[in-house]
Amino acid sequence: MIENGNSISTSSKEIRESLGQIKHYLEKNIRTLSAEVERKDQEINELRSSLEKARLQAEGNSQLMNKLLGELTKLQNDVEWYKLTYEKRSLLGTLRQKLFRK
Repeated sequence: MIENGNSISTSSKEIRESLGQIKHYLEKNIRTLSAEVERKDQEINELRSSLEKARLQAEGNSQLMNKLLGELTKLQNDVEWYKLTYEKRSLLGTLRQKLFRK
């Protein structure tokens, strides 16, 4: 079967060249994919940072809204007190409430 030693060495040489090309192709793709993974990781970190900032801002806004709602309730109570004081109570009742409340 080994009539021509040249055909065997040529075949081995072609196999080595093919393996070299495959190796080069794989190394190139690995570098490309590694760079893409690094870029995606960086994007993920940026998005996580943005998400954390948005969460903190939403939490701050929620606290501010609760504070404003509390102030609004207090102001509504003050308006009701003034309505009662100046529309329904006598002067003596108003003075008594002022003196004994403090």
